Amino acid sequence: MSTKPESTTPKADPIGAASQPAFDPMAAWAASQEMFHKMMGEATGRAQAFAGEYAALEAQMIARARAAIESWAQLAQDAIAYSAQLSAQARKLGLETAQRFGVGA
Repeated sequence: MSTKPESTTPKADPIGAASQPAFDPMAAWAASQEMFHKMMGEATGRAQAFAGEYAALEAQMIARARAAIESWAQLAQDAIAYSAQLSAQARKLGLETAQRFGVGA
């Protein structure tokens, strides 16, 4: 049996393990939870801001749609009134023309 003399050189610490504090899993968990809550809070804030902007755009769209419908309705009423006016004038002209040519009476 041969025994080797123990080395007198000190073993090196891997990456200065003795100088760094030990890993604390609870602190890591708390930090991750804090970051998660912050991230979710920011996401909720962005979602609320988007919903507000969308509601404003939706209100504008509805107002424009109502204005377009009112405009179309007015145009339709004007077209019907103009058609009635043209029809009355056509009847009047037809009667006047018939009277000129001596038809009737």
